[in-house]
Amino acid sequence: MGNVRYSKITIRQPEPLKSKIEQAAALRGMTVTSFINGMLELAADHTLRRIRARELTERDSAALLSMLSNPARPNAALRKAAARYRDRGRA
Repeated sequence: MGNVRYSKITIRQPEPLKSKIEQAAALRGMTVTSFINGMLELAADHTLRRIRARELTERDSAALLSMLSNPARPNAALRKAAARYRDRGRA
């Protein structure tokens, strides 16, 4: 992997879980380390996507509340569209 630096994480897990991980890794033809790294990366990506989506939602909610509290005046295009809509109702 080129210039990737590696660090070590030591974890403790119950023996049944360790055995399950070893079996799953073997069935995929992977080392336990590769299997664990892959699963941890998937979990980390999922968590980061959820957090970032929530942050966008909170930011967008704040923007929406701001627009509702301080609505912009209708522009020329909106006034023209409203007039066309009113005229269609009279026909």
